Amino acid sequence: MNKFFDTLQRKLMPIAQVFSTQKHLLAVRDGVVTAVPFTIVGSIFLIIANPPVNANLKTGIGFIDAFLQGWLRWSQTNADLLNTPYNSTMAIMSLFIAIVVSYSLAKAYGKKAINYAVSSLGVYLMVVAPIKDGMMDVEAFGNKGILLAILIGLGSVELMKFFEEKGFSIKLPSSVPPMVANAFSTLFPFMFTLVVFLVLSFTSIILTGNTIPVLFFTAFDFAKGGVNNSIIITLLTGLESLLYSFGVHPSTVVAGPLLDPLGLINLTENSQAYLDGVQATQIYATPFKSFISGLGGTGATLGLAILMMKGKSKQVRSMGKLAIIPSLFNINEPLVFGLPIFLNPIMIIPFVLTPMVNVISGWLAMSTGLINTAVLNAPWTAPAPIGIWISTLDWKAMVFVVLLIVVDMLIYYPFLKIYDSQKVKEENQTVVEESQTAE
Repeated sequence: MNKFFDTLQRKLMPIAQVFSTQKHLLAVRDGVVTAVPFTIVGSIFLIIANPPVNANLKTGIGFIDAFLQGWLRWSQTNADLLNTPYNSTMAIMSLFIAIVVSYSLAKAYGKKAINYAVSSLGVYLMVVAPIKDGMMDVEAFGNKGILLAILIGLGSVELMKFFEEKGFSIKLPSSVPPMVANAFSTLFPFMFTLVVFLVLSFTSIILTGNTIPVLFFTAFDFAKGGVNNSIIITLLTGLESLLYSFGVHPSTVVAGPLLDPLGLINLTENSQAYLDGVQATQIYATPFKSFISGLGGTGATLGLAILMMKGKSKQVRSMGKLAIIPSLFNINEPLVFGLPIFLNPIMIIPFVLTPMVNVISGWLAMSTGLINTAVLNAPWTAPAPIGIWISTLDWKAMVFVVLLIVVDMLIYYPFLKIYDSQKVKEENQTVVEESQTAE
């Protein structure tokens, strides 16, 4: 077993190292992570503006019914105003992502990041929101445009960098204030980049009769169907845990460039469905990862932390007491590197297997209607039962997650028992050696 994991480490680490330092993937990660607070704020106001009640809902408790019906009437009367925070956050998510992705990549290249970011936003607006009959098409501002925003943000930076390094820039005298000089230094690179994308837009219309966004959305819907399914998500989740067990943080390889963008796109789609009063259908949304596949953090280690508190080994028991509180809030670095799971052949197996079981279980529960899909984004640090309840507005989801923690404990138990026994033997041997030394 040790030989197998040593071989696996030698094969995976060079590949993972490339991914974890790749500028474009890190820029995508930064863009998606930066968008998370906007989803949380948008979710809060979405539920305020659209309470999960209807005129026929009666609990039989007078003051609760009065409060809920009053909330419903108030939200209906002020719907336009109350929906404004949602429309200015989650509904235009791709704009924020376009800015941050281009800023991050430009900064990695050592360029004037703010200039590049603003220029990339201008390019993105030109491509996805052409004005026709005095109206701007804003369809791509929301979840549908997230991936397109990432691609245009990256492409804009690469083109501006190319033109700037080829000398297509204005160099003003040193006497000119730096702010003015910086602005003019990216003038021509921005203009040429804008022209390139303008030509691409015209070419798309001439050859296909459709704009770039229309073509992209058609292709993306097809590609998304191949990734957004239980098998692929399960495999990617397992790969994420496997890489983390070798020290590669999940945000740099699998989660950042793949799972997180998909979860964010699906979450905003579900939120819009909730706003429209229709059934949300996307299963793998951001809260699914936070509160189902990653219960306690990558590897679904909350159940493990609970078991460790009853370990026979002093090290295991002490680590369990230390890790339980962070694990409740989905922070498991102390456990991963303190137990450790990192480079531990025994514990790597359940660390990979458990979140995969959680994905399958959660997918079955949501696809069959046993629990609701997530329509809001609770903070990822919320304890899982509370976080999934807030995200799905379904008390049954909270019960489901509690049961899932029990399942996770059952998966981890035999492996922890083996490891715990090993640590007990080591500790006993240490005691014997110390007593012999003392004599």
